[in-house]
Amino acid sequence: MSSDNEKNILFLESFLTYLERERKYSEKTVRAYRADIEDFLDYLEKRELTLDQVSIHDARDFVRFLKAGWAEKSVRRKLSSLRSFFSYLQKRGLTEGSCFSQISMKQQSFHLPSVLTEAEVEELLSYRGEGFDGVRDHFLFLFLYNTGARISEALSVDVNMIERSERRIRIKGKGGKTRFIFLSPVTIRELDSYLEERRRILEERKCMQEQALFISSRGKRLPFSSAHVIFEKVKTALGWQKEFTPHTLRHTYATHLLDHGADIRVVQSLLGHESISTTQIYTHVSRSSLHKVYDECHPHARGGRNGYN
Repeated sequence: MSSDNEKNILFLESFLTYLERERKYSEKTVRAYRADIEDFLDYLEKRELTLDQVSIHDARDFVRFLKAGWAEKSVRRKLSSLRSFFSYLQKRGLTEGSCFSQISMKQQSFHLPSVLTEAEVEELLSYRGEGFDGVRDHFLFLFLYNTGARISEALSVDVNMIERSERRIRIKGKGGKTRFIFLSPVTIRELDSYLEERRRILEERKCMQEQALFISSRGKRLPFSSAHVIFEKVKTALGWQKEFTPHTLRHTYATHLLDHGADIRVVQSLLGHESISTTQIYTHVSRSSLHKVYDECHPHARGGRNGYN
């Protein structure tokens, strides 16, 4: 661990102690702050920055980075955590300013992210780019759509985490909670093809010790920052105008499960949501599905059997 990273962690631990002992925050709330701020510290470590070096430009870059893979609600919560953290550092003379206080967080009405139709999913999965990147990107899209994993979760998967016989992977999600994501037979078949290409790249790059499932063409774990670039590239290639991010595929996964009759409690578990209310906000049921449910379930919609025609 670098000295810069150690310094960042000391600042974080000091802040969390303050929340716990002086502000009397619950253990759950402190864990949430930790998770939000650790995401930022990971971002800084990759850029070899310490907290006292962060500028408004770095803060804005991080916001763009978040928006590439997180829902608006999550982005706003993370920024709120960082504003509190930097305010704490500033008051104690540990930083010169609170750069996140300069970023507007105007309240916006909640809007559901873009959802792909089943035809658009087929179009996406039929598209193949060139070389190893094309093979990997195709499998990444398939993996996200068939598991509902967050992009951060997908990129943290190691090959040895895959339980092939059970067609599942135990992952650590938000807040350190673990859950299983499940692989369809289609995903398992595509996995074998992808692993062959992955092995070839690792041999060429002499990186056979790399355990990450998703790697770059350099033979290293695919960085989170590459996800936005990949999605934008394919969006342009397909000529799509609609929003297309890793979060779009997670939301599409949930929507298509509901459209095909999955219970919302099951979807809640698969997504790793602690509260059912989060799933109710996050998921979207199409008008056609609502109409079908009404026709099948409401007594007055079933041929007037109660005398109402």
